[in-house]
Amino acid sequence: MINERYELPVKLGLTLLWAGAVIGAYYLSERFGEPLVVRFYAFMLLDPLLLLAGSFMTARLFGSKWYYKAAVIAAAAVIYFATPMRNVVPNLLIVTAICVIFGGGLGGVFSARTEDAAPERQEHYTPILGEESRPNNRKKKKAKRK
Repeated sequence: MINERYELPVKLGLTLLWAGAVIGAYYLSERFGEPLVVRFYAFMLLDPLLLLAGSFMTARLFGSKWYYKAAVIAAAAVIYFATPMRNVVPNLLIVTAICVIFGGGLGGVFSARTEDAAPERQEHYTPILGEESRPNNRKKKKAKRK
């Protein structure tokens, strides 16, 4: 398991790497004559898969934290509104939010860390119908021998 002091640099690095890949894919698709094919592969296949994998791995290693998901969604909003991408890739915010939340939740299931302790079990359990109604605890009547 990775030390907790590496959590913030790893998550920040993955977020910046993802943002660079999105911006790079957009400007790479502008260079080609047929940008729709490149945009399809970049923003409909590669981007969601990278987001799911990155969110899954960070949640699995460090636990599922809400602020990582919020930071990636905020970075997607900045990219969407600050670049001319909003005219071309309108579903960037939706795909980002769905993939990060789903990947982080799925990674949190497989995480070895628990954010809150499990509730303690009750020590004594009393059935509603009482002990007599349980099939194993019924007193068998012995037949009297004559």
